[in-house]
Amino acid sequence: MLGILIYNLFKAKEYIANNTFILAIFIKENLAIWLWAFCVIVVATSILYIEPNANAIIRNLSGLDLANTKTGWLLFGAGLCGLFRNVKKKKSTG
Repeated sequence: MLGILIYNLFKAKEYIANNTFILAIFIKENLAIWLWAFCVIVVATSILYIEPNANAIIRNLSGLDLANTKTGWLLFGAGLCGLFRNVKKKKSTG
């Protein structure tokens, strides 16, 4: 969850710097991203709880160690938000 928060604060910095930040619009534009990332994190946590050996597969695919480090979860949450934002941006321009 912290990774999601940090990513979104980083993305909001330009609006905050320009005094164009409106919380209601920020929440409306990002709520789907937050919900999706949260659901993926819950599913990943559940998988690791049920099958701890799945961490080796996740580590091989993404390079993130989710079972033994907090940094892995931080990067995982931030990466999910970035991935979703890029997919959303491609759909709106394509």
